Amino acid sequence: MKIHNLMEEIVLDKIDEIIKDYKDRKLGKDLKTAEKYKFDVACYVLNRIEPVYVVSGRGLAYLDADYIDQLQKNADLVTLIHQGIERVMNVQRPYYDKKKKKDELERKGDFYNFPIIKGRIFNSLNFEPLFGVQIQLNYQGKCMKMIEDTWQNPYSIPEKTAGKFLFLPYPLKAENKGDKRSFELEIVACYKNYEELRHYFKINIEADDRVIDYFRVNTVHEIKDLYLVPANKESALNQ
Repeated sequence: MKIHNLMEEIVLDKIDEIIKDYKDRKLGKDLKTAEKYKFDVACYVLNRIEPVYVVSGRGLAYLDADYIDQLQKNADLVTLIHQGIERVMNVQRPYYDKKKKKDELERKGDFYNFPIIKGRIFNSLNFEPLFGVQIQLNYQGKCMKMIEDTWQNPYSIPEKTAGKFLFLPYPLKAENKGDKRSFELEIVACYKNYEELRHYFKINIEADDRVIDYFRVNTVHEIKDLYLVPANKESALNQ
């Protein structure tokens, strides 16, 4: 049994309709057609409207057809989509223009699926969160591949996230389901006028019988707060 937000499908369909209208009318907008671009617009909209939940087909059957039609034609929804398109066009993500690569992972078999790896980084002098810091997650001395391009490694900490960084590594092949293994990972943090930081930690994972290619908010490995030490105390305090 799955819970489904009916608005997801309605919003995605309406986005497709509006983008097609832009193209048909030749408005000159440099609209991206990639799935990841469309999903960013959808997230913008869905975070600003009330969800409509149903459980499979039975729940959908209880909704009046006129009500669903009203949702699809809602003027506020169209306005939000236009706003979302403008917003996403002006905030280019590094993965929009990246060509889709053939998946290197054979998805049949058993795998070690990593949790979300979450942490924060601060100035060791005033304990203020830092932004613009370049954070990299390594395994066996190499930069780890992420689950998809929307998860970046290295990762540059945005200004409004209070020093927070997150990673979701690509699953690694296992011999058998149920095998347990300890992975030693490394966080490397670099920032101007600060000493490079290297932090090692371990994650214990039990192998699954499939690839889990979506993130699970209740499966998180939180590492302890990290502190960057200024190479020059005066210049660091003036930043």
